[in-house]
Amino acid sequence: MTRSAPRLAVASAGLALLLTLASCAVAPTPRPATTEVHGFDAGGAAEVASPALALVIADEEGALTLIDLDTEEREEFASAPGDVTAVSGDGRLIYRALADDAGVEVIDTARWTVPHGDHTHSFRGDARSRGTLDGTGDVRVTAGGQRASVAFGGSSLVVLDHEELGAGLESADPVAVMHTGPVVPFAGGLLVPADGAVAATDLSGAALDASAPCLDASDADVTRVGAVFACADGAVLFTREVGGTVAAEVIPFPADAPPATDLAGRTNRPDLAGVAGSAGAWLLDVRQRRWTFQPSDVPLLRAVAVGDDDSRTVAVDAEGRVRILAADGSVLARTEPLLADAVSDPALRERVQLVVGGRHAYLADPALGAVHEIDHTDARITRSFDDLDPSFLQLVG
Repeated sequence: MTRSAPRLAVASAGLALLLTLASCAVAPTPRPATTEVHGFDAGGAAEVASPALALVIADEEGALTLIDLDTEEREEFASAPGDVTAVSGDGRLIYRALADDAGVEVIDTARWTVPHGDHTHSFRGDARSRGTLDGTGDVRVTAGGQRASVAFGGSSLVVLDHEELGAGLESADPVAVMHTGPVVPFAGGLLVPADGAVAATDLSGAALDASAPCLDASDADVTRVGAVFACADGAVLFTREVGGTVAAEVIPFPADAPPATDLAGRTNRPDLAGVAGSAGAWLLDVRQRRWTFQPSDVPLLRAVAVGDDDSRTVAVDAEGRVRILAADGSVLARTEPLLADAVSDPALRERVQLVVGGRHAYLADPALGAVHEIDHTDARITRSFDDLDPSFLQLVG
């Protein structure tokens, strides 16, 4: 069931937000399914005029439900496969790690958007399983553009290219490379953390020139500027230079600052945010190579950068409120303690998830069995999707 919620009290007047989407001129209805559109292998999907946004929710057993954010229609497009140890996603593909080292099932939501210069192309098709990748050990999925690395243990991984899915998973050759953190596909190669540094390699694992020190690489994100690794003492940024070479630079935390072990932001935007211990959050402006500390009077559990001109951050605090933060950490708007029951239970608190899109943030409420849609200009709850068991949440399209 989907329900609308009343307007909640906010700490201050909401900010006006103007979003401009530049795109190719396309018909308002989907184009016929084709194998290639503007050089993109669409694999039978249709090009559509705007992103076909949807939420993907996995329950505790790994069953996947898709909620179309335009029509609110629901579809369970992948039933529970048995024991699932983890569910990951890359904005299009969903990865279910199967128990007993039975591999990783790759499920295509068939909803995605491809950057193309100063505009984008969006596609929509029929969701389906693409098969299972064989591998043993802990599974970690890291996205990079239209590619993702699926790492098994600490010595092997597979790189999946969205453009080559039609050839089957068998075309994705394993890469033998030692890694101690997230491995990012980038600029036609890989960025691999190991031995206290992150280094660029080619797809065979052979080292290239670019590298930078990075202690305890814990997270990685690909932004509009480049690939960013969260390290114990700051961040490492990799950019693609003119001519295709890769450059690396360190963005250290200010002295004696609590680190942010996880960074998150809106897809293809220039800002990232992460929780800074119990003191607040960090905002990283990747373009300016600058950290800004955002103090909070209540510890924060999650923080995601919106990446807009106002450098806003959406956060969930330890009392269950959603806060919209200005760049300096001041509270622009906030909800009531929406997740009070979830954050008071340690097991449920770990399942609280937050993702941010162009107009709304989406918040998994495991205590209520719902996902809330929140306007991140003024913290209004615009919709709540009920009757769910949200153990995993992703925005696709």
